[in-house]
Amino acid sequence: MDIQKQIATVWPQLHAMAEPAFQEVRTAKFVADRLRELGYTVEENVGGTTAVVGVLDSGRPGPTVAVRSDMDCLLFKQEDGSEKAIHACGHDAHMTVALAVAQLVKEQGLPCGRVKLLFQPAEEIGKGALVLLEAGALDDVQYALGYHVMPKDMARSGQIIPQINWTACTLIEGEIRGLAAHGSQPHLGINAIDVGTAIVNAVNALHSNPLLGGSVKTTRFIGGAGSLNAICDKVSIGFDLRSTSNAEMLVLRQKVADIVTNTAKLYGAEGESHIVGTCPAAEADPSLLALTKEVIVDVLGTQGLLPAANITVGEDFNFFKQEKPELKTASLGIGCDLEPRLHDPEMHFDHAALEPAVKVLAQLTLKLLQNA
Repeated sequence: MDIQKQIATVWPQLHAMAEPAFQEVRTAKFVADRLRELGYTVEENVGGTTAVVGVLDSGRPGPTVAVRSDMDCLLFKQEDGSEKAIHACGHDAHMTVALAVAQLVKEQGLPCGRVKLLFQPAEEIGKGALVLLEAGALDDVQYALGYHVMPKDMARSGQIIPQINWTACTLIEGEIRGLAAHGSQPHLGINAIDVGTAIVNAVNALHSNPLLGGSVKTTRFIGGAGSLNAICDKVSIGFDLRSTSNAEMLVLRQKVADIVTNTAKLYGAEGESHIVGTCPAAEADPSLLALTKEVIVDVLGTQGLLPAANITVGEDFNFFKQEKPELKTASLGIGCDLEPRLHDPEMHFDHAALEPAVKVLAQLTLKLLQNA
């Protein structure tokens, strides 16, 4: 198999058909058609969405190893007000790698068990992994391998991080409802801006264990769109929560919800909040991490192996482990001289660096089956 030729052929096509969350129709058809060409059994529209699952069965008893790729892109506002779909997070690269891995393990042959290729939608909004879980796509899986192209300051071309310790993140949206009044009679109203300010101050006073990296930031405060001499009766407020601990994240969520509700009540207003999106923190499996390091060194040499890395970004791949604790997972970081940064419409990377990632993931998949 000429991996570089495969990358040069597949990546431009996927990059050109960028589609946002749950709208990956052409993308899903592309990967499904390619998997069928390789001899995989393919299920489309998994969970009633654009998700695609491809299975290669050796016909011999053994574990199932899943290789997961996300499919969606990001939307960017243009000068004319329109939105442009761009693969600025590397999901086109992820799909390219997954399809190459699918071909490589097929050519090398499975010693036993099965390989599953999971192409999930909607990673950018944190909902795609849950679709696969709810549809039962992980029910028979013992090992799940995820990966992500990484910025240049974290990994260079020819380097791979064996485990990315993604951070738990939660986005919360709240609404404060006060009572409108004329500015000359503030005692007859309940100023939602005052209430919202008190909530922000209370949230800023939250302190968590510094070793867990917990933080809560107010990221939205909208209110007072009416006349300047009117008491504001409604405020929209938003928060970003982060922690390296899933347990601490649950505590932070509850504290923010309580602050919104109870502070509003103290002022005679009404406050409610709801979670807009969430991703759990990574929970790596030590035995799988050791094997991943071994394979990286085997493919790239010791100079290609980087230490496990912590990152303050969320990744919904981690729902797999949270919802199925017995699952053994690895989340690799692919060095590819990516610049200037993820989620930048001008993001670009070294395509040649995808080849070692393909080899590492294919070899890791086969070793997991060989060691069964």
